[in-house]
Amino acid sequence: MKTFFWFAVVVLLLITFSDREPIKPYRDTLYEHVLEMIPDSWQSDSQALGTIQRKFSELGKTLGQGQQELLSKASADKASIVQFRQRYCIDKDFNPVLFGEPLHKSCAIVEEYYSRLIGN
Repeated sequence: MKTFFWFAVVVLLLITFSDREPIKPYRDTLYEHVLEMIPDSWQSDSQALGTIQRKFSELGKTLGQGQQELLSKASADKASIVQFRQRYCIDKDFNPVLFGEPLHKSCAIVEEYYSRLIGN
């Protein structure tokens, strides 16, 4: 029991203080898996907002500078995500900066976490 306790303490310390590049991707993946296991009703909208921002940031790494700025602005707060979803995912307005596959991926990200974001 004592060994397990110290193992858990070491793992938690690594997760907490692992902002360095070699460990950070694994920490983020573990964090995502834990959030997926938590029921939607227990999660707050700020957690969903943070997840959408992280996913947009990951998607933005494969895109151009203008597209990254648009995704950053779209995920700035809850209202901007709701507006982005309404304009580009539901109403299908044309966006000259973000269109095609990147737009579909960003809409999929928003749809995946939208129920958590609005609290339904």
